[in-house]
Amino acid sequence: MAEQHGKKIHVGQGILKPGIRPIRVYVDKDGEYWLCDSNVDPESSDFRKEGCTPYSETQMSEGG
Repeated sequence: MAEQHGKKIHVGQGILKPGIRPIRVYVDKDGEYWLCDSNVDPESSDFRKEGCTPYSETQMSEGG
């Protein structure tokens, strides 16, 4: 999928999800996944303060 858009998905500094609003997914020291804007500092000790959203609080629609 990444090849179709000419962009690579980067792993290591958070996983980059290209799109209209590129986001990165980080995991904190407690194992919580955070959905962040792509410019957030990966070394942050407070992802919520950086404007990120914890995955456990994200409502996603399910289905196929």
